[in-house]
Amino acid sequence: MMGINLRWRFAVAVSLFLVASGARADAIVLFMATPTDVSGPAGTTVGWGYTITNNTTTDYLDISDIDSDLSLATDGVPDASIFNFPNLAPGETATQDYDPGDDLGLFQFTWNSDVATGTTETGTFTIYGALCGTTDPYCADDGSVTSTVLASADYSVTVAPATVVPTPEPSALAMLVFGMAALGGLRWRLNRRLDACRLARRLATTS
Repeated sequence: MMGINLRWRFAVAVSLFLVASGARADAIVLFMATPTDVSGPAGTTVGWGYTITNNTTTDYLDISDIDSDLSLATDGVPDASIFNFPNLAPGETATQDYDPGDDLGLFQFTWNSDVATGTTETGTFTIYGALCGTTDPYCADDGSVTSTVLASADYSVTVAPATVVPTPEPSALAMLVFGMAALGGLRWRLNRRLDACRLARRLATTS
């Protein structure tokens, strides 16, 4: 009876371990927003790139959707349209830097123009999809397999102070012009004295 009880406990422990391992999608799919923390002045658009790795040895990773807590933000406009939903072979890694010029990356966010400096949003990006066999590597995209949460990645975004290019004060500009003119006049007077000295030396040597 004791042996049966121990075997039952062992079987339950193994089952719980396997369930817990299966629930950790990020052990199979490694996902990171790059960089994790971004910032930009109010009214500007900021964004993230990504690194995603398919750690399986037999299945394709078919990503079908992306979500973010920024979808609920009221101080800016979220945009997931730049994500290109990579399909990854076993052991493959996809990396994409945020590139606003070519509309590439993971996600971007445009601050409202009246948001106070120092305002911060934090949360997670979540990718959905499925692990697919080699005979149907796009099983989530074609609907043959239901998409589930694959992995999540943390992020933060902060309103940075606006960059201001200093403009010289009129008085400072006038002083600069006056100083340059004074230096030019001083150099001219020194050159005339040097010329006079050279002429005196030549006259002294010829007499």
